[in-house]
Amino acid sequence: MGTAPSLDTKSLAARADQARTHLDDCQLCPHRCGAARTTGRGVCRVDTRTFIASEMLHLGEEEAIRPAHAVFFSGCTATCTFCTAARFAFRPQYGVEATPGQLAAAVRRRTAQGARTLEFVGGDPLPHLPFVLATLALLGDEAPPVVWNSNFYHTPEALALLDGVIALYLPDLKFGNARCGVELGGMPDYWAVVTGAIAWAAARSRVMVRHLLMPGHFDCCTEPALRWLADVVPQVTVSLLTQYFPPAHARGPLAALLSDAEIEQARDLAQRLNLTLAA
Repeated sequence: MGTAPSLDTKSLAARADQARTHLDDCQLCPHRCGAARTTGRGVCRVDTRTFIASEMLHLGEEEAIRPAHAVFFSGCTATCTFCTAARFAFRPQYGVEATPGQLAAAVRRRTAQGARTLEFVGGDPLPHLPFVLATLALLGDEAPPVVWNSNFYHTPEALALLDGVIALYLPDLKFGNARCGVELGGMPDYWAVVTGAIAWAAARSRVMVRHLLMPGHFDCCTEPALRWLADVVPQVTVSLLTQYFPPAHARGPLAALLSDAEIEQARDLAQRLNLTLAA
């Protein structure tokens, strides 16, 4: 499904050192929280530590990446109102505080158990990019192909740190417009930022875009997202996620379950646009 990081151990260590500057002055996402990061007062509330909510040999991911060693980090740069991982996405000290050495040992163990890829996910992995790069520097050639599973709300500074490290980018393109991005996801300028980051990744590496189907959001989110993918990055694979479940506090269309008709509508459009759908 791709290759391990193209950077050697020395280059990865230098990249990790660059990334550590964001622990004191964080510019990794467009919230640009700066020095607030140090004490956990940024939007993601992640401080200089990394907490792992769980890590596992994941057999339920798309065929191209499973079995994956999935590492779920606590904390997130988004505040999606329907988040199913809120218990750790919004609690950055949920789980176990870890060191790069501890995670590197876990990667070796999971690889021996059959993991084909190393998948960084969350919450969102972006606040933990310094930790990720330090872990990969320790692993060197032992690292399996790296999957970056993220909301892709990234700055150019963050993308530059990822360049040459990732075998498969797995971005979420949840919203098809700026309004839903900020009102439902807490991410200002969502559409421009995330589509720009996806286009950047597609020019450099393999990309599989996930799009969560949401009830009542075909016209505003699903259709524009799929049409943009077909027009701008037709080479990417698209994974249509159908597991939306309404939280108890949801109101309006998002209080409903996703219908079979909405799923079929999205799949039909993807096929008419000649998008490649993930298995």
